[in-house]
Amino acid sequence: MLVMRRRFVERLLKGAMAACLLAAVAGAGRAQTPAELMDTCRDDAKPAPVRISACTRVLDATGEKDTAVRAEAFLQRGVLRELGGESETAVTDYTEAIKLGPGNALSHFNRGNAYDQLGKFDLAIIDYSAAIKLDPKEPDYLNNRGQAYDHKGEHDLAIADYTEASRLDASSARPLYNRGLSYANKGDYRRAVEDFDQALKRSPDDADLYIARGAAHEELGDVAAAKTDYGKALEVEPENEDAREGLNRLGGLDKPGD
Repeated sequence: MLVMRRRFVERLLKGAMAACLLAAVAGAGRAQTPAELMDTCRDDAKPAPVRISACTRVLDATGEKDTAVRAEAFLQRGVLRELGGESETAVTDYTEAIKLGPGNALSHFNRGNAYDQLGKFDLAIIDYSAAIKLDPKEPDYLNNRGQAYDHKGEHDLAIADYTEASRLDASSARPLYNRGLSYANKGDYRRAVEDFDQALKRSPDDADLYIARGAAHEELGDVAAAKTDYGKALEVEPENEDAREGLNRLGGLDKPGD
């Protein structure tokens, strides 16, 4: 069974409050305003602990009337906590963000990601579905729901999501890669190879794709094609252990004239 899968990406809400939160630089010896703290909360250049502290201070300094500001602070802090491995506390922050702004697809999407990390795939699917309903043209939402379905072994539902994600973003190799893995996990290695072929046209320097296609070729008994793919993966990433292991398992690259 092929188990490789691309990691989903978290999304930050960037600059949504720019019109109502004026940027300012805090002067020495005075407390920062909520607007200044919010700038720090969303500033990618700042270290995560500094940003988390700023987000928390925004929440401490604002009240119920500041709904949009508080929703963004919870969302930003949730992302930072999840990226730091704190998925449980991230879920708490995303939940607060959703209470304040239930129409924000990004909050549902990121809570879905956190649930997926926690192995709560049914809850992840509920959140991804909510995000898709709010923004049906965003391929990442479909791709990640597909991954949650795959985790549950519901490969046909996953394949449907990857197919739509690929239709929405014809340049991305990711949904085709994941769909190929789904086909492989169903035992349909020929369809898997077809998807990996198409994905490599979109991303020809991707070692993971060569390894996945090599593994599918190996399952089909095409040792020569599998060796070629593992070799190509090593050309892209000379230290790739999966590719090297695959080649070693098959006796190494064939020498000219073999």
